[in-house]
Amino acid sequence: MKLNKEKLKEYFKKYSKKLLIIDSAGKKTTYDDFYNKSLYIIFYLKKLGIKKNTKIIILSDNSLNYLITLNACLLGGYTACPLDPSIKKERFIAIKKIYKKCFIIKDLSRIKFKKIFLKEGLIDYGNTQCLILYGSNEKGEPKGIVLSSDSIIKSSISFSKLANYNSKSRILHCLPMFYMGGILDTFFACICSGSTILMDKRFSIMNILDFWKLPLKMKCNVLFLTPSIVTFLTLIFRKPSLKIKKHVSKYKSIIATGDYLYPETRKKFYDIFNKKIFSCYGATELGGPVAIQKKNHTSENFCVGRHAQEIKILSKKNTNKLKTIYIKSPYLMDGYLTKNGIEKTKEIKGYFDTGDVGKYSKGLLFISGRKRNIIKRGGELIYLDLIEKITLKILNVDEAVAIGKKDEVAGEELYLFVKISKNNLSNKKLNDIRKILTKKLRPIEVPKKIISIEKIPKNKNGKKDIKKLLRII
Repeated sequence: MKLNKEKLKEYFKKYSKKLLIIDSAGKKTTYDDFYNKSLYIIFYLKKLGIKKNTKIIILSDNSLNYLITLNACLLGGYTACPLDPSIKKERFIAIKKIYKKCFIIKDLSRIKFKKIFLKEGLIDYGNTQCLILYGSNEKGEPKGIVLSSDSIIKSSISFSKLANYNSKSRILHCLPMFYMGGILDTFFACICSGSTILMDKRFSIMNILDFWKLPLKMKCNVLFLTPSIVTFLTLIFRKPSLKIKKHVSKYKSIIATGDYLYPETRKKFYDIFNKKIFSCYGATELGGPVAIQKKNHTSENFCVGRHAQEIKILSKKNTNKLKTIYIKSPYLMDGYLTKNGIEKTKEIKGYFDTGDVGKYSKGLLFISGRKRNIIKRGGELIYLDLIEKITLKILNVDEAVAIGKKDEVAGEELYLFVKISKNNLSNKKLNDIRKILTKKLRPIEVPKKIISIEKIPKNKNGKKDIKKLLRII
């Protein structure tokens, strides 16, 4: 039986002369060139004395070298630990403590590739921990989601089939490379299908006017977007040119991932571009995407489609009589890396509690919300306890409650309620709180609105009453 890294190597050999990546400047990279550069990164790390299993923290913007480094870590037996380059210093220090011994790469452009004879012995063919993606626990403390090379490769092969990727697929990559959608959905899964990646800048509202430039030029036929990107496109391109509409009509698929695609967002996109957009569902803990919606599936609200054959799903009522989704996946993570080491996942007969609320009917999965104290804003997880914990450290803040509210653009929007000492109530104090949070948090974690409240409403059990707080907004 072939090892999974041998399978990945075979894809590079099979498609060696084919284009793997075309960037926004028109630079082209073949599968063969990309593979050799990956081997060079392994050689480069070994030359620096970096041993296998070392955690490689990547703090950089999207780039070709970023993807090469991710691939090198997987093949070479290193552990890639990509982080948002906008992460605050205080949080970075906390993460570095749980990662312990690590090597930090900040400027990938400084890597100068040389043409040298590279031995295949550089590859560690065993199953190694190849990826740790940052998260937080319920107390706001950092934790890492640990994934093995076998998990990533097998999940990539599975998803490339589920998404119908093939050698004619030309897939736009504009998602963050520190995020599963930018690592598996639009990178490793592409390699396993002989697809071509059209690598654009990481999407932002600042470059949205140029959004269609690369897809048009390079004849993109698969889009992978977050629901918030979809919404921005409907706001900016309300009357797209005939050239853009004709281009969009030729797409094999347009997929929304990383968040809930609200019905109104889906309808707006169809009304403007006359093209249906479908949902994809997964979780980092599950090794990436596990279900995808297709043309022949129901368009009923919150349907995220049919799952891969090797995935099993259960829906069980929780204490609030809501049906929670449990999933058994062969690509499940190794566990959470915390200050106490790796903690195994809590499972029920091998089924992982996703924390998502929905239903499973006739082989189709429906996701309608989350039960945990976590929201998704712009496709990224926001840990409410972390926001509250940092706010409570601010002078004269007695209580703090962070909540999420459904929002068409962001998916969920973040609001913060604070109870301030009576003698310090003022608009200036709220501005001071915002300034402090802006310094302590990533931009996406800063609340849309901070609301001063005399008393935090509680229910009979003494817990914060979210419904009452939502009515105040």
